[in-house]
Amino acid sequence: MKRTVVDKAKDAKDAVVDKAKDAKDAVVDKAKDAKNTVVDTSKDVFEVVKHNPVTDKLKQVLPDPKDLARDALQTGLRVAYQGADKLLPSGATDLLLSGTEKGMDVLAKGSEVVLGKDSGVTDKLQKLADVDLNGINRTKDPVTGQELKADWPGLWSTWLLEEKPKDLGTWTKEGGVDVVTVRDNAYTEDLAGRPHQQAVTDAFFEKFPNPKVGDTFSPNDVNHPDYNAGLYKFTGPGTAEEGSASAKDDKQGAYTSLEWFMGSYHTQVKCTGIDEKTGKPNLEYTVSNKAHFQSGTRVPDSFQKAGLPEYLVPNHDRGEGVGIGGNWQQHYVWTANGVEAPKK
Repeated sequence: MKRTVVDKAKDAKDAVVDKAKDAKDAVVDKAKDAKNTVVDTSKDVFEVVKHNPVTDKLKQVLPDPKDLARDALQTGLRVAYQGADKLLPSGATDLLLSGTEKGMDVLAKGSEVVLGKDSGVTDKLQKLADVDLNGINRTKDPVTGQELKADWPGLWSTWLLEEKPKDLGTWTKEGGVDVVTVRDNAYTEDLAGRPHQQAVTDAFFEKFPNPKVGDTFSPNDVNHPDYNAGLYKFTGPGTAEEGSASAKDDKQGAYTSLEWFMGSYHTQVKCTGIDEKTGKPNLEYTVSNKAHFQSGTRVPDSFQKAGLPEYLVPNHDRGEGVGIGGNWQQHYVWTANGVEAPKK
């Protein structure tokens, strides 16, 4: 009897040991499989994005849906967009943007744990996590202290819903593209206060030390050698949040809602007359900017190298396709009288 009990106990012990070993092997195998799955998926992540069903459907449906479908979608989107704007409490957008930033931080940290700090996927997620999304709603320049007056975030709906608000400016056509010439002081004063305009003014006086009526700089022609002198460039490092690895001098990016909407834009300065009292030139400033899908869905260089295209959604004209996000051009025009040349 004792022998039988001992044997049974031994068998039970061996069974427990075997089961424990099997469980351990299963956990190890599962962990290995999980890691391999993550790694394998990470290799294909860019192909998945490139052929994402949403992106593919946008490409298919944007060019040529039926008029009825376009009208229905435009109406529904307009009601949803404007209704959400009214229903959201004050400051809700900032909270949502902050939440998105935190979510990206979590993704980047998770990738670092699973794939390693030097992983290409971790690097790209970290770049996305570093983006200063709150800048989309920022009305005060964290560097210069300039307070914006215009409703720059509101221009997103003008683009997305393909609207033509009369109070924005004068609407015309250029090469079949809708163009608005904005003379609203709120927008032009915001632009006039940006550091880029002073840089272009300095370049104008360097080109024309004693300006005469008609002198213009820089030409609004992308093929002209002086075009870049008037170009403001919206760059990746400028989108970095304070304290991130890509933030310049470890400070918050200087981009406000103005830059987040405009992106890269061009400024042209023209002498329109000489001030009678001071003898100094009167200068007309024209800022030109085009809003379109290819710009809004442009892919960073590092992602392009991993296999993604230059942009995710192609451009289309207003009134075509589903009627969302058609190309439109803006010209912001203002005059400064008796402008003094920079001191050398």
